[in-house]
Amino acid sequence: MHLRLVRSGGLAGLDMVASLDSTDLPADQQDLVATLLAADSITPRMSRPGGADQFSYQLEIHHGDRTVRHHWEEPDVPETVRPLLAALAHAAKPAH
Repeated sequence: MHLRLVRSGGLAGLDMVASLDSTDLPADQQDLVATLLAADSITPRMSRPGGADQFSYQLEIHHGDRTVRHHWEEPDVPETVRPLLAALAHAAKPAH
């Protein structure tokens, strides 16, 4: 599976983008990616807007011909997802 994360917001307001293969992640995070792929829903979950200096995360998971998108605002990021987002954000570079 291929992952693409766009982290936007924060104090600088700079979009950061990470793109990597799920095999580059630890096994527990690979399992989480598989769970997020299976958790795709027809109706996107709405989250409350974050503060002006908080982050927003757009995660795309590509597997074969399927793409699943998840979106979280900083106050509503599930605790189980935070380590995955942190690992992806660590690999992120400024968007062009």
